[in-house]
Amino acid sequence: MFRRIAIALLAALLAACGTAAPASSPTSAADAPAAAAPTAAGSQQLREITVAMPYIPNVQFAQFYLADKKGYYAAEGLKIKFDYNFETDVIQRIAQGTVQFGMASGDSILLARAQGLPVVTVATNNQRFPTVFFSKADANIKTPADLKGKSVGIPGHFGASYIGLLAMLYANKMKESDLNIQDIGFAQVAALTEGKVQVASGYGNNEPVQLDQQGIKVNVINVADFYPLASDGIVTSESQIKDQAAVVRGFVRATLKGMQDVIANPDEGFQAALDVIPELKSADAKTQDLQRKVLQATLPYWQSDQTKQEGAGFSDIKNWQATHTFMRDSGLLKSDVDLSKAFTNEFIK
Repeated sequence: MFRRIAIALLAALLAACGTAAPASSPTSAADAPAAAAPTAAGSQQLREITVAMPYIPNVQFAQFYLADKKGYYAAEGLKIKFDYNFETDVIQRIAQGTVQFGMASGDSILLARAQGLPVVTVATNNQRFPTVFFSKADANIKTPADLKGKSVGIPGHFGASYIGLLAMLYANKMKESDLNIQDIGFAQVAALTEGKVQVASGYGNNEPVQLDQQGIKVNVINVADFYPLASDGIVTSESQIKDQAAVVRGFVRATLKGMQDVIANPDEGFQAALDVIPELKSADAKTQDLQRKVLQATLPYWQSDQTKQEGAGFSDIKNWQATHTFMRDSGLLKSDVDLSKAFTNEFIK
């Protein structure tokens, strides 16, 4: 999973991890592929859109890369430009219209909307919040209660790891002071293996996979097992939905089709990532094997019992309600947010 970093005004809290609807014959203007501008020769020129990605090129974005490689975006009249900016201001840029799409977590969307930024999640990426807390197996730390008095390393008091930690403590009626929380940056694996902390945060499809490859047995506490936070998703603006519904529908449809293809054929998705990430393509076999495992561990996060019925990208209102309740009770969210405007399942159908 990738690092998610919220807009500047929220940086103290956030930073940085079924079947898609078929591309059938359009039944309305909103269902039709995005209109493209005609060239002088009478052919159509693809509409270029920018997607603000929340991390460096990574195998966990294979669904986007495969959709692009197989021409799914082009079939919707779109040409994709991936903009990797660590999401320092992705939400603000989406709200301003300088980029058309991005990725952000549900808590980021609620905080942004509380500040008046009209951003909307139009498809959920991970069906389960991917933050985990891992420790060496011989430490016998298996439950949130076991964290009491332990040194717990997180990148900082912001982002998915911190939000996940707060939600897990909230669910178990614990306080931050029950733990020895340490800011360790994004060096969680090294901090744990070198004994600097007893527990470290990460993503279930990343750091534990790295440690397993090193032969280090770990216990993993999944935040999602204790509290159902709304996870990351594809985000756009209210104005984009209002004025360019066909673009939104086409982008979501193509991306989810790519996601389904990666699930069906991970090797194909991995190859698409290799084509986009030259450092990985030229890496040694051990590094490539690790990244294959990361991709394989990512696939279950994209799926749930509900996606089997509702389709890939489904956003569960129960997760959004739970996230809203936790953030209000914890004082992270200073005012109520209308959840009906924070996300929609309209474009996954």
